[in-house]
Amino acid sequence: MFTIYNATLVAVMQVGVIVAGVLASGLWHKFATSSGMAMPNPAGLLYSYGMAGFFIPLAWLAFAMLVRRSRSISDELKSLTFWFGVAVLVSLTFFIIYADVSPCFRIMWGLSGGDEA
Repeated sequence: MFTIYNATLVAVMQVGVIVAGVLASGLWHKFATSSGMAMPNPAGLLYSYGMAGFFIPLAWLAFAMLVRRSRSISDELKSLTFWFGVAVLVSLTFFIIYADVSPCFRIMWGLSGGDEA
């Protein structure tokens, strides 16, 4: 199960999730600045520091390849390292979705159509 090909696919999926999240937070930033609204903390964090998220797949893949190459580590631990990468992918996906959907919960939609004094 833990092959270099599978580990590379998981790392590429992690990068794809991060790229999609940073791009979506950029869209929210454009909308928020043009509307005069403040971005929520998760979306602002993703917008400001999203590029640093690329170290997550890099660090996991480097660690996974070191574990895979070592002969003294058991196959169960090598498999656990692969599944940890999948867990990182799932947690990244949940955080990115939360950060990019959270601005929807803070928008004040007015139904009156006019200025309220």
